[in-house]
Amino acid sequence: MKTCAAWSWILRLAIMTVLSGCGEGDAKVSRPDANTSTSTSTNTSTNTSTNDAAVSDLAKANARELFDYPHVPTFDVSLPPADWAALKANARDEQYVPVQASFEGNDIGTIGLRFKGSYGSLYNCFDDQGNMICPRLSMKMKFDEYVESQRFYGMKRLSFNAYIYDDSRMKEKLAYDLYRAMGIVTPRSAWAVLRVNGELLGLFGMVEVVDGRFTADRWPDNPDANLYKELWPTHASMDQIIAALQTNEDVADISAYQAFSKAVVSADEGGVLGTLGRYMDLNYVARYMAVDDAVVSYDSVTYFWTDGVNTNNHNYFVYEESPTRFTLIPWDAESTFWIDPNHTCPHWTVVPADCSLTYEYWGGLAFAPGCDRVFRALDTDLSAWRAAARELLDGPFAESTMIAAIDRHAAFIGEAARSDPTPTKYTTFDQAVQNLRNMIPQQRARLEQLVAQ
Repeated sequence: MKTCAAWSWILRLAIMTVLSGCGEGDAKVSRPDANTSTSTSTNTSTNTSTNDAAVSDLAKANARELFDYPHVPTFDVSLPPADWAALKANARDEQYVPVQASFEGNDIGTIGLRFKGSYGSLYNCFDDQGNMICPRLSMKMKFDEYVESQRFYGMKRLSFNAYIYDDSRMKEKLAYDLYRAMGIVTPRSAWAVLRVNGELLGLFGMVEVVDGRFTADRWPDNPDANLYKELWPTHASMDQIIAALQTNEDVADISAYQAFSKAVVSADEGGVLGTLGRYMDLNYVARYMAVDDAVVSYDSVTYFWTDGVNTNNHNYFVYEESPTRFTLIPWDAESTFWIDPNHTCPHWTVVPADCSLTYEYWGGLAFAPGCDRVFRALDTDLSAWRAAARELLDGPFAESTMIAAIDRHAAFIGEAARSDPTPTKYTTFDQAVQNLRNMIPQQRARLEQLVAQ
């Protein structure tokens, strides 16, 4: 069946490619209020030249311009209705399909579109009969899936998060901005409105994908090193290292990470921190963890889930800056800015008496992060973490600063959020914004308490 489906998509791509060469066609939808309008006629060389120039401009523009767009932009994609229905029905396959895409009324071209997510945001959005039970799903666009050289604002991929658990639509943006303010290498994020075949899907979080284009931008002097997703030194067998590779999959030399993992795992208990410091910037890690604590991230490097056989933490990347320097990058920070009374797993600075215990959370089980060698080592000297937390509390995480950011974002996305046809999960957008404002003093008090311990 999958083989037949693949040939079906190839045939449709060929048809779409031919059609795109003949003009924009009926399937293309232009935004009524786009800043740059395009004619639907292709009878004159002037119109064709203008369209080609717009496509070229979209490809060459810098990603910073997209994430600093002066208003919430709109993406339109079009594909046969039957294909859209099939894509939704098979969302968990996470397979790209060809669509025609435009941005603010300007053609992008033929790109790949698929759904994305993890257990909470994708797999759990379907019941046992395969029916989608979430109001919408997160998506990813791949601009070079069918045209190898095609780029959009210099990027190959772009993520759109549905934020089905965040009625304010701004928790991830706030978290990423705090990471960035503390010198952490962080994806850019903003918002966009998505439409499929003219149907309004609503407001999504637009997030820069952490990939080779990302590393080239952040590390121009070493752009092509290994990027790993969710790979922790205490859980890094050869199979896990290879599976975690996001770049250089076919030619990667993984010996540096193997050496890092072996050194951390084999070090004497009293020497783990020094060993860790040979491979990671401990001040950077302290700042990373201070933000992790400030935003109250339950679904990050400290969440060591287990299925009874495998154990790992998630929602981060690691970049190999050099054979002896590995750098953390945050990812998927939607599950932040709330204090869950049902979260019984100890804080990462606490080592329970029995490290074989697991703690129920989100329908699964997790080990205490303090039982991991890395966190036990960090706990032996918390001075840098406390200093970073104090810098946060007195600076970017100050109450007035955070409230101002929330109000600024609410004003920016308010119209798009209120007109979003997707029903909110817990409350209205405006109430969610107020709830978020109310959370800041509580989170600050929690961080103050942690620092004082």
